[in-house]
Amino acid sequence: MSTSGPATQNGKELTRWNATRHGIRSPAPVVPGVEKPEDWEEYRDGMLDDLAPLGSLELALAERVALLSWRLHRVTRYETETIARSQERVVEDLRDRRSSGFGYGYSSRPAHPDEALAAPKEARRTERLLKKFPSLPDDRKLSGPEADAVLWAVAGRVEEETDLEELELPGVPEWAGLYKDISEWDGWDVGLVRECLSVIASAASKNIEDLMEGARERARLNVISAKHEAERVEAELSNMRRERLLPDEKTLEKVSRYEAHLSRLMFKALHELEALQVRRSGGAAPLARLDVDGLAAD
Repeated sequence: MSTSGPATQNGKELTRWNATRHGIRSPAPVVPGVEKPEDWEEYRDGMLDDLAPLGSLELALAERVALLSWRLHRVTRYETETIARSQERVVEDLRDRRSSGFGYGYSSRPAHPDEALAAPKEARRTERLLKKFPSLPDDRKLSGPEADAVLWAVAGRVEEETDLEELELPGVPEWAGLYKDISEWDGWDVGLVRECLSVIASAASKNIEDLMEGARERARLNVISAKHEAERVEAELSNMRRERLLPDEKTLEKVSRYEAHLSRLMFKALHELEALQVRRSGGAAPLARLDVDGLAAD
């Protein structure tokens, strides 16, 4: 049975470098910064080994097949990376959607999905701190965020009915007042927070124990609310990711057209190469070929 190319290793090696001998080299279709010349050369040489062309015409057709196949791979990579970029924008796109859907003063839920997803952990941390706070010793150090969480858990209960903006907190620097950078100051301990809570309760004419109990109940409800909101955000993100498993319609149409165009050219070149190789080996091959890509719908 005849073959379409050299069968021996030496013959294959000679064929491999026919391009150099004949002075026919396919252009290097390498996108700078994205593709590497050595990858293209390895891919082209592998295709030439498989197609085993002999002579200038077969080599030209074989290199054209390799070139078009390489470009087809690029189309696939473009489609994949387009989908990946779209997936990467899911969180920011959801943030924009949530921000545009809730105007100022109409919703207190975090606009950014990352904040909503982190909120349950923060809410549970505050709830645990408020529960154990009464039993903590006065000299126990607290971080700025911990002190901020406890103070505002109470101050938030009376903020609307009491003017706390000018309230001076004992032992706290002026720049770290209640409406300033509490969490930035690192001089907090439990005793100092208790003194500040007493000042807040006095300003609101409330019993400190009642305020603390109300703060703990609110913290418990915040945990439930934050969990539900995080689940809602996770569901929205999941839905958006599923919707983006394909490129947008415009990109998909462009990819499909370009892929179909390259495929037609590649298979046409491949068919012509096969016909030449069949005739070279003594077989009968038609001089004209009809490539059918699809049938028109009725």
